[in-house]
Amino acid sequence: MVTITLTLSIILFALYYAFQGRKVVIEGKNYTLKGRLYGKIGEHKHGSAILFLSGWKPTRNSMNTSSFYAGFSARKRNNICLTVALRGMGSDGDMSVLSRADYLEDVLAAYDYLANTDGVDRDNIRVVGESFGGYLACILSTKRPVKKMALRVPTDFSNEGFADMPIRIAGKLSKEWKSQKHACTESYALKAINEFRGSLMMVASENDKFVPYQTTENYLAAVNDASILEYKFIKKASHGMLHPKLQWDYVRALLKWLRL
Repeated sequence: MVTITLTLSIILFALYYAFQGRKVVIEGKNYTLKGRLYGKIGEHKHGSAILFLSGWKPTRNSMNTSSFYAGFSARKRNNICLTVALRGMGSDGDMSVLSRADYLEDVLAAYDYLANTDGVDRDNIRVVGESFGGYLACILSTKRPVKKMALRVPTDFSNEGFADMPIRIAGKLSKEWKSQKHACTESYALKAINEFRGSLMMVASENDKFVPYQTTENYLAAVNDASILEYKFIKKASHGMLHPKLQWDYVRALLKWLRL
């Protein structure tokens, strides 16, 4: 009974912060994306900002766990935060035709929206990515300035078909590829990590059935300077890390690292 009560309390706590953001529309190239903006917009000059990128999740619902992270960070750390629903993942779009290059365009549009938000310090933008969002965050860092980057269970893909292979097909083909050892030259995301010079946090889950631990090892091996890296291995955690207590432990560790 105590465990059930605690779980419900954490869920309600998360929902409270998730719904504090205001809905925004992010303009892409001939399409729009749904987003939520959190924080005291325009009240602070040159404030730090965080872009949250969620994992691959076909849905019509634009809300996800990143909404809780963003709401909590904005309220407790006074950050300006943005979550974005990628096409086919909360925003209108057909995942049967969209490629990774298309999703990178979504992420670039979201970053630019955040960078142009009143009060945001463009030299102090951080990115938090999970799973597919972590993969995209890495490549984003080669296109736009990113001061800090946190990656939880980032996935990876071969570079083949980046520009034109639908994500559904690329995802199926990547299953075996992710279980193999790869050098940083074999993946856009690994190459981006190798070139990244900001602060980096990487989080792995013990019971991850979607991202093999070899993928995590490939990311860790690609880091050029170990002094920029903080690594966390969460025991008993699944890929989605849906257990409320693990989510709470993660978000506290994440926000502590982001403020350093």
